[in-house]
Amino acid sequence: MAGLELYGTPLYVISVFLLLLTAVKTLVPDNRADNLFRTIEFFIVFFAIVAASYYISNRPFDMEGDTEVYINFYNDVNSGLENPFQTFEHGFIGVVNFFGFLGLSYQCFFFFVAFVFLWSYYFLLKVVFGRGSSWALPVFGVLLFYPFFFSLTANIIRQGFALCFVNFALVCCVKEYWRRGVVFSLLATLFHKSSLVYFPFVFFRKQIMSIGVVGVLVFWVLVSMASYFKVFSLLVSMLFELLSGYGLSINYSDVDNIDYVTGFRWDFWAFSSFSIVLLITLKLLEGGRTNETYIFYICAFLACLHIAMFDVAYNDRFGIYAWIFYPLEIGYVIRLACASFATGKRPKETGNENVFL
Repeated sequence: MAGLELYGTPLYVISVFLLLLTAVKTLVPDNRADNLFRTIEFFIVFFAIVAASYYISNRPFDMEGDTEVYINFYNDVNSGLENPFQTFEHGFIGVVNFFGFLGLSYQCFFFFVAFVFLWSYYFLLKVVFGRGSSWALPVFGVLLFYPFFFSLTANIIRQGFALCFVNFALVCCVKEYWRRGVVFSLLATLFHKSSLVYFPFVFFRKQIMSIGVVGVLVFWVLVSMASYFKVFSLLVSMLFELLSGYGLSINYSDVDNIDYVTGFRWDFWAFSSFSIVLLITLKLLEGGRTNETYIFYICAFLACLHIAMFDVAYNDRFGIYAWIFYPLEIGYVIRLACASFATGKRPKETGNENVFL
């Protein structure tokens, strides 16, 4: 999907200002200017989000992907017509009905999805990197041009909507508001059932974190071997047939009727395995600080889940749950590496003790 073709000159200009503000904040580390920088940052980010959301919401009707499906669904539902996709999740249908009740067009709905997704991701970045850190800005700038951001907001928008709640769930978890995190992770399933994969990582956080990097590495090797030798093929087929029987999912294991390349793919395997590399790199830089590796653990396990599902059509829609956080993870690792080379110490945020993953 040629997402970059959607953007116009104003967004590129705003992106330049994002980079300039990052440079100024880095070169002028004056605490007295914090309030000024935060105000400027807020307005630049706000205009960037508005511009990106506007261009995405006005994408062509015949754009590659599911845009036409969602436009027809929106128009049919709000016109009282039947639509073959009326089995979409109740939360998603409810929001569509609400926008229709207000008399708003599908462009307004598309704008809302992109707008909320970008704000939730930016909020997560600020919690992770710290309110006064300049690192959130370049990472956010990368997100605006990240292919999987386009996928979630201009193609598979139900998953994009669900990830808004996942982002807020992760914010709550970083701040150690675990019950709120559980609630947000469950709310995400009202917009796409597959987002349920995040729930165990929020609910069983202590057990997940106790596994350790070596345990994750061993698990990744075993899952990769099992996927390569098609050990999961029969199991996945039985699972999807069972879920389809209850109306909980489309039977994506019926690959003969779906135009999608299945089976072990080295390109997908390498890209998902990058989560493991990032987790190992983080541990080498940070040692045993488990609170700072939480999102890295989630992405590593979700990457393993994607590898296990290579025999399922559209398995990349599971991989994207890990891939969407690559900008955050890479930025965080680079930040730690820079701090280690410069001072030999981990970066700190004055007056903000809970800003690390």
